[in-house]
Amino acid sequence: MKGRLRALLVFSGLVLAIPAWAAGQSAHDETYINLFGGSTFFDASSGLGGGGDAGVVGLRLGRRVDAHVGVEAQVAAAFAQIQSPAHTGAANQYSAAVLGNLYAFDSPNTPYLSLGLGASSNLFDNRVGRGGSLMGVFGVGYQYLLNDQIGLRLGVQDQLLFNTPTPSSANFNDVQVTGGISYFWGGGNKSSFPVVGPAHP
Repeated sequence: MKGRLRALLVFSGLVLAIPAWAAGQSAHDETYINLFGGSTFFDASSGLGGGGDAGVVGLRLGRRVDAHVGVEAQVAAAFAQIQSPAHTGAANQYSAAVLGNLYAFDSPNTPYLSLGLGASSNLFDNRVGRGGSLMGVFGVGYQYLLNDQIGLRLGVQDQLLFNTPTPSSANFNDVQVTGGISYFWGGGNKSSFPVVGPAHP
């Protein structure tokens, strides 16, 4: 677990160290949908065994309400497996969260921080059964616009699950690493390329 948190901190440092010259044209009032996939690394106390790693897919719907602030809703499914000596089988995790995003630059190409709350439906042990958990989310990432409507996004989230139905630990962290593609519409000038004005004599 310490290794995963260390990796999250290193990624945060790299993202936030991107120089200001990476900023492009301003981006305001844009709405977007983001399809993503990746991996979720479950805490060892989840009881999943086998490292507790699982593929994840999900969807985000959001809006960048001004230059540096946005809000989005996220839903995801992680396809985990119980691999303990006593039990095997699917233990998929389903989660939903509302996130606030803080963008470093007034630009479509920018690092960002996320903070939010949600809920997670988990099956960490067949003897305990499926249960729900309150979930806090802290994330970092980077988004890059390919053209006026299509962009790429890379992110890491630390998901803190509270009061989980496990015999060994009530609270623990999952780390989710994802990449995805976004479609934008509406909003102001989002061009990722410099605009050159007409020449004057």
